[in-house]
Amino acid sequence: MRAIEIARAAWGGTMLLTPATTLSTIHGLKIDTTSTTVARVLGARQVVQAGLSGIAPSPEILALGVWVDLAHAASAFGLAVADRSRVRAGIADGAVALAWAGFGYRDLVRSKATPPSHDRRRDELARAVLGLAPGGGPLLRISQRHRQV
Repeated sequence: MRAIEIARAAWGGTMLLTPATTLSTIHGLKIDTTSTTVARVLGARQVVQAGLSGIAPSPEILALGVWVDLAHAASAFGLAVADRSRVRAGIADGAVALAWAGFGYRDLVRSKATPPSHDRRRDELARAVLGLAPGGGPLLRISQRHRQV
């Protein structure tokens, strides 16, 4: 399993199991029900993404993970702009999401993915989602280049 997925699962588990600590320490938020719920949902997303990426993700799975992390970062930065009381939380969460996207992109362009013969249903699903997602086309093309190598 890629070290990043172990770290992602640990980060997600921390947000899922101890959201109050994460929110107050890292995000600097006053703890409320909405913040706790959002932290748990985002933590669960990280754990699921780590599990779906698995031991040896294909180029398509890496590309989709990058897209999901970039979408997460955009929404977090949007929160920072839209809600003045959550600026620090939005910036911190967006920065973490950008870091995850950067690690995934690095692995994608360095061809640290499953060999090209690898093909599964989740890869087909990832190709379909990237083909429809705003901004997913460039990531899909990068993944296809690495599949053909």
